Amino acid sequence: MQKKWDTFILTKLSEVVEDKEELRTIRDITPGVGTRKYRCMLVKALISKKPDKYPDQLQVRLGRGQLTPHVWSIKITEEIDLAKGIPTKPYHMSGGIALEED
Repeated sequence: MQKKWDTFILTKLSEVVEDKEELRTIRDITPGVGTRKYRCMLVKALISKKPDKYPDQLQVRLGRGQLTPHVWSIKITEEIDLAKGIPTKPYHMSGGIALEED
């Protein structure tokens, strides 16, 4: 079953790096998921502006919460366990944390 997620992008959409694994905070907006509706997670994921490239849909929101009209796609490669602590890599304004050293 295809899931629907949303995330915030805090820079210009043209500056978003596609097809590169990044840490990203996402929220589950899949219809009919009951008590898990709107659950937020920190994940390692690949994103693409092409809606059919990855298995799940991604709705993108701008800095003030405005929903963009285009649907992107996302592939979650790993869920981050926040009980082990928050990653300490520098935060980037793209809404993700780079996994490589700058």
